Amino acid sequence: MHGYHAFIFTFLYLLCGVNSINYGNREIFCIRYYATGENFDLKELPAQMHGVYYWPPRQRQRDSCAVINFTEVSDGEETSEDCSNPYDLDETVIKATYTNSTGKTVSLLYYGDAEVKQMYRSCDKPVAKYIFKKVNANYILGINCSAGGRGILFSKFLPSTPEVQSIVNSIAIMNGREGSPDCPLRY
Repeated sequence: MHGYHAFIFTFLYLLCGVNSINYGNREIFCIRYYATGENFDLKELPAQMHGVYYWPPRQRQRDSCAVINFTEVSDGEETSEDCSNPYDLDETVIKATYTNSTGKTVSLLYYGDAEVKQMYRSCDKPVAKYIFKKVNANYILGINCSAGGRGILFSKFLPSTPEVQSIVNSIAIMNGREGSPDCPLRY
């Protein structure tokens, strides 16, 4: 009986170790795949954008598209009272605030001056690796490499379904990936 328990314990230990190694490898692979050397300046984020398309598709549909408000964080502003700032005070820091599908207000911090940005959610969650790509004057693509390359298409305005599909089809690095809007678009 002890041998059986030792085998199960060893198997589970190895399985968890392999999964944690794969997680790190997936993040590195994502960064290598999506990073192009084109650095996106966080100060170019408009004050407000709509989340209009997601890769992979989200399971829950919203009644309206998420409106994300972006504001630059001042030097004196802290992330939270219970934890220290994860960023260098010389870096550009942008706060994104939106209401999720359950009605809860969510705040994220994006920071960094390199192509691969950091996304800070809260003290109890790891800092994520995030890449922004400017698609055109009205659209920005965001890719969360710490979440397996989940992508979101941001728009300055609420577009029509055909326009979003046209923009999605024009993003070569996202071709072949299944995605969809999670909210009603203009028709």
